[in-house]
Amino acid sequence: MEYALRILEIVFPVLALAALGFCWGFWKKLDPKALAELALFLLAPAVMFDALARLSIDTRQLIHAIVISLVIHIIPGSIAWVVSKVAGIRHRIFVPGILIMNAVSLPYPLALLAFGEEGLSQVVLLSIPNIFITFTAGIYFHGGKTMSGEPFRMPALWAAIAGLVVALAAIPVPRFLLRFTHLTGRGMFPVELFTLGYRLRSIRVSDLKFSLLVAGLRIGLGFAAAWGVTHFLALEGVQRAALFLISCSPPAVLNYIFAERYSDQGPLGASVVFTGILMSVVTTPLVLLYLELT
Repeated sequence: MEYALRILEIVFPVLALAALGFCWGFWKKLDPKALAELALFLLAPAVMFDALARLSIDTRQLIHAIVISLVIHIIPGSIAWVVSKVAGIRHRIFVPGILIMNAVSLPYPLALLAFGEEGLSQVVLLSIPNIFITFTAGIYFHGGKTMSGEPFRMPALWAAIAGLVVALAAIPVPRFLLRFTHLTGRGMFPVELFTLGYRLRSIRVSDLKFSLLVAGLRIGLGFAAAWGVTHFLALEGVQRAALFLISCSPPAVLNYIFAERYSDQGPLGASVVFTGILMSVVTTPLVLLYLELT
């Protein structure tokens, strides 16, 4: 019950912001694509640089985290790709919706609340590769082959690289720059979620079945991948818990942003992401219970 209340504390602001965006559409109109570009070209780069530049990273730990993180991405992503080919699924969000999980806004506070600073540090390490996968493979799957060069035009990717270099080399960054990136980056999640909620007005009831499939596979395959990795590498304690929290997360909100920008499937992307958020209200307590019992 305690964990369930903690999760509600984390998820409620997410649902409330999406609800505000949904209701806003009945009062005033806005351009979701314009807000998606604001998130991608200004807010996301600030978040990436600010989050990474403030870290103190051990190279050996980082390499270990990269290997583990790649595995928990590759296993669900590969299965999703095979399923899409066999079943003839043409919706572009299907593969990235399963490949790219919410690696920040849900696992970060959960890890801190459930496992303290050590748990948070482990989740942060595992989420670093997710940034690069999101802004490379994520864009490619959403935009198609014509977007193969698009990641290199994304400020967020270069900001993440710069932040990682700063963290690894312990390069001092002026406080005024960190304050700017921190202040700017704080707008990322509210804008994402508000736009997501606004877009929910355009979804169709017929999208629900597909959304449940994607969200269910994302969380289910993520759990299977985490279980396999923890048993193969004999991971224990906080490291094991952090891996499950990341791997069992719902589809990333950036999946919706990419669907809005690179295809005509913004409403479907919104449906997939929102369904995943709602599903995580049930699945996350179950994952925490599993970690406590095993």
